[in-house]
Amino acid sequence: MRGLWSTMALVLVLAGLGAYIYFVESEKPAPGLEPNEKVFAVESDKIQEVRVTAGGATTVLVKKDTGWQITEPMATDADPTEAASLATNLASLETSRVIEENASDLAPYGLAEPRIKVAFKADGNVSGEVHLGDKTPMQGDLYAMKPGEKKVFLVSSYIETTFDKQPFDLRDKRVVKFERDKVDSVELTRGPDSIRLTRSDSDWKIETPMTGRADYAAVEGLLTRLSTAGMASIVEDNATDLAKYGLDAPVMRIMAGVGSSQTVLEIGRTEGEQPYARDKARSMVFTLDATLADDLKKPFDEYHKKDLFESRPFSAERVRIGRATTGSTGTWTFEKVKDGESEKWRVTPEGGQPADVDRAKADELLNKLAALRMSAFVTSAVSTGLNAPILNVGISYDGGKFERVRVGRSGAKHYGNREGEEATGEVDQASVEAVWQALDAALVPPTPSTEAPAKP
Repeated sequence: MRGLWSTMALVLVLAGLGAYIYFVESEKPAPGLEPNEKVFAVESDKIQEVRVTAGGATTVLVKKDTGWQITEPMATDADPTEAASLATNLASLETSRVIEENASDLAPYGLAEPRIKVAFKADGNVSGEVHLGDKTPMQGDLYAMKPGEKKVFLVSSYIETTFDKQPFDLRDKRVVKFERDKVDSVELTRGPDSIRLTRSDSDWKIETPMTGRADYAAVEGLLTRLSTAGMASIVEDNATDLAKYGLDAPVMRIMAGVGSSQTVLEIGRTEGEQPYARDKARSMVFTLDATLADDLKKPFDEYHKKDLFESRPFSAERVRIGRATTGSTGTWTFEKVKDGESEKWRVTPEGGQPADVDRAKADELLNKLAALRMSAFVTSAVSTGLNAPILNVGISYDGGKFERVRVGRSGAKHYGNREGEEATGEVDQASVEAVWQALDAALVPPTPSTEAPAKP
């Protein structure tokens, strides 16, 4: 027994010693892993000015109340992300190893004529500068030094992409500037065609050329691309002859409105794959990225919402269907009713008696109605047959909402329209026929249960 207690005591002592080593000794840095020395003793948010010289060009950025500005070689807004990255990387720059304390020949390190020079000024009359030379043979580090000193040290090579910047790289390259989340109107004009969209709360609607619902995802996607799009290149900072860029009579115009304020992007002729463009509020002419240019060429119909119904099968409460075509014609009202703890559907033909509907067949009918979509939108000059619709559907849903949809036929084509909207578009014939089939199936009485009643 004494031996057992001795063993247990020894285990406890060893456990305590292990805990001490883990919680105390582990706090000490491992040999060779001491923290690297900072190149500059400065905090990023204290930096007020940065001067970058790379590729023979010098850019000066100054922090002002309105944000970072470029003051040399031109006066313009700086890219806020790039400016913040410069300040952050200057403050966090570390020496990974000292190569020479007193270097007499800087040429082997690429520091006799440094490729990159970065200087800063900060609050409290603090300043600093670092020169970057060649990469080490293993490409993992850069040779660096401070001007006025002879010590050559290494810094991580990843910072090269941060500091190797030309004026164009550091300037704000957004094609237009507007408050993305406050935009309440959008106008697109391309040649004789135009479309105007307005927002009410979270819903986008089309005002012209025909009233209707707008596709929320399409409109919001357009605004996101416009607010984040960058210039491919700057052609002229102060253009006076717009005709040579096709901007005296733009091919396309995009307007984003915030109240009475408007931001307008104009697009001119295309050279190569990149069209010329300008923000109407500025005198600058630039080129657009080909991807954005192609995206702006999409047909205006893409901004129309194409689903004829807003309700979904699970939200429908009452459906009134009128059919005037070959096969069974008439009007039927389908209504969701309580059936004990669950719900079921009943159908009442006009002037007739209600009857139960097979639940699966009722759901299938609702699914086929929800699948009705418009494709190519048409003007009022097109004969649509909507004055004598072959399908007339009214749906009550979501505890008080109501919508009515009509489908007409003219020749071999079908057309759909929502009550209260001008937008009318073609409807696929197969989807209309699928509604007929689902309606016919739903009107067939459910098969009676053949199960024998349970014995008492």
